Formats: sequence, C-alpha cells, structure tokens
Amino acid sequence: MSKELDRMKKRSQAKVNNAKNILTQTTSTLNDHLGQVQSEYHRVADLSHHAPAVIENIDKQFKEKTKLADSDIAFLMICTALQCARQYLLTNDKFRITAVQGDTLIDSTVGQLMPPSWEDALFQSVPYDAIQTSSHISETGLAGTTHRYRTLGHDPVLGWIFGTANIMTNSLTKSDIITTYQVSNMTIIRHYPMGTMGMLNKAVEYAQNDPMLLAASTARQAIHFGSDYFTKQGLPIPLISTVNNDVAKTLITKGHIDLWSITRGAALAALINQLIATIHRLFYDEAKDGSESMYEIRTRKILSYSNALAVGSNVVVTAITNNLTKLDVGGILVALHRFISDYQFIQDIKRDFLKKEIYNQIVGKPYNFMEVK
Repeated sequence: MSKELDRMKKRSQAKVNNAKNILTQTTSTLNDHLGQVQSEYHRVADLSHHAPAVIENIDKQFKEKTKLADSDIAFLMICTALQCARQYLLTNDKFRITAVQGDTLIDSTVGQLMPPSWEDALFQSVPYDAIQTSSHISETGLAGTTHRYRTLGHDPVLGWIFGTANIMTNSLTKSDIITTYQVSNMTIIRHYPMGTMGMLNKAVEYAQNDPMLLAASTARQAIHFGSDYFTKQGLPIPLISTVNNDVAKTLITKGHIDLWSITRGAALAALINQLIATIHRLFYDEAKDGSESMYEIRTRKILSYSNALAVGSNVVVTAITNNLTKLDVGGILVALHRFISDYQFIQDIKRDFLKKEIYNQIVGKPYNFMEVK
C-alpha cells in the first residue's frame, strides 16, 4: 500500500513539475512577445515624434538615387550643344522659298493628282490675296508685304472658316473681322453688302445649293496654306493678327516668327530630345542604376536641364543682338512642355517612393510569433 502511494506521489510530482516547466516557458515566451510589442510601440511612437526628420531623410535618399551621374552630365552637355547648334544654324529666316516658288510647287504637285475638271475651282487665285483697289475703295492697308497678317484667310485657324468662305464668295475679310470687301478679278471693288455677316450668310447659302463648291473651296484653302507655309512671309501665328495686328507684323517682318519657323523649331527640338532619351536608356543597368522609374527620372532631368540651358542662352543672345530671327519660339514651347511634364512625372515617382519607404518604416519587421514555421 505504501509503495503504491509513493508511486502515485511521484507521478503527481512529475505532473506538477511538468506543469511548472510549461508555465515557465509560456511566461518566458509571453514576456518576449510583450517585449517585442512594447519595443515596436516605442519605435513607432519615436518615429511619429520625428516625422519631419524621417521624411527629410527619405527625401535625401530619393535625391541620392536620382542625381545625375558623370555619364549623365556627358549626355546633358551633348543635348545642350545640339539644341544650341539647331537654334543658331537654323534661324527663323533660313530655308525659305519665294511666294512664286510656293505657288509653283503646289500647282505642279496637286495638278498631277487632281482631275482636270476640278482645276478651275482648285487653282483660281484666292481673293484674299488681292491688293489692287478700284476707284471706289482706298486705304485698305493691304499690300504685298502686309496682306498675310491683315487678312483672316491667312490665319492658320480662322482661315479654315473665313478663307474658305472668302473663296466661295469672292471676298476678302480683314483681321479685324468686321471689314469685308468684294473682290473681282483680283481687284477690291467695294465693301461687301452687309459686311462680314452678309458674306458668311452668302457662303452658307452657296454651300447648301452647291456642296461641291464648299468642297472645292476648302481644298483650295488647304492648297493655299501649303503654298504660303514655307515662304519668306509665311503664315502668321494663329489668332495673333486678330488680337494684335502690330504684334503679328513685328513677329513676321522683324523675326520671321511664323507657323513654319515655330513648327520647324519645335519638331527639331523634340527630335533631339527623343534621340538623347533613346540613347541614354540604352545604358541602363538595373544592378547599378536601380529601378527603371528612377533611371527615367535621370533621363528626364537631362532633357529638362539641357532645354533650360539652351532656351536661356537663346533668349540672352536674342536680347544682346536685338535680332528676333534668332528667337527659337518652337524650342521654347517644347522646353515649357518638358518642364511641366517632367516635373509632374518626377513628383509622381517621388510620392510613390515616399509612401513605400514610410510604410516600410512604420510596419517594420514582422514579430517572431507571427512568422509561420
């Protein structure tokens, strides 16, 4: 009996000891977990108290990752040199043809494509080129050197409306919109009855009665734009002549700043930017340069900085020489577009970078007891 009691006592004691061990281990584990939670709480609290410093530090990391490397500086200088060379070798007065050459070029090109039955409608002289006046009209302010910026038919935007209507009604509308003349045999003979509104009403009436007249007049307007586009006087900047005729005159006569010089400058500037961007991306190395978005920021910085340098030098040279033909309006427009689009792109990437880094710092490392074993 006493032996059985001893065995039971030993078994009970073993169970008690085992329970104590389990309790001790559980208490130790619980304390460890609570310690991790407490430590994490203090870390996040400290992080929140120093939030400005943390964000500033992340911002420095972003700048460090996207700053230009030595190879980027080389691309920057090449791009700037190409843009400057384009500005000063291809000034606004270069690569122009005479008005006669423009007409000949368009006549020979379109004459081969269009059926002969359309030639009379397509190749008549546009009435808004008329500068001769009858005895009933004087002081129109129109001449061979002024009619481009004083007639709405030559406006690259409004010309599609007023120029086409002028062709349909044998009329000429000046850039003030109010004044419209009737034209016969390329001679201004009188003010159009009921003025510009009367001319537009007649154009609508003619178009309704003969839709082919509208089609032929629109085609003739396009042909005339093509013939004037590359000439020395060119086509004025859209809407400028209507808003301020003196500004339009200065831009064309003194600076040769017209639709051709602007679109040519913008196209070449954009082409150089695209060329440099494409070549720069060929040097991308993920191991050295990080993510593609970070590398693209460097590419965009190269283009923005080079465009800013080129535009700045162009404005300074134009001001010093007082020569408007050197002003690269097309390049300036491209540079402004780059500044806006590149800034927005960089801010978007920076915002994502900040969100990711702040999230990682706040979340921290996972607790040991949350890891799946």
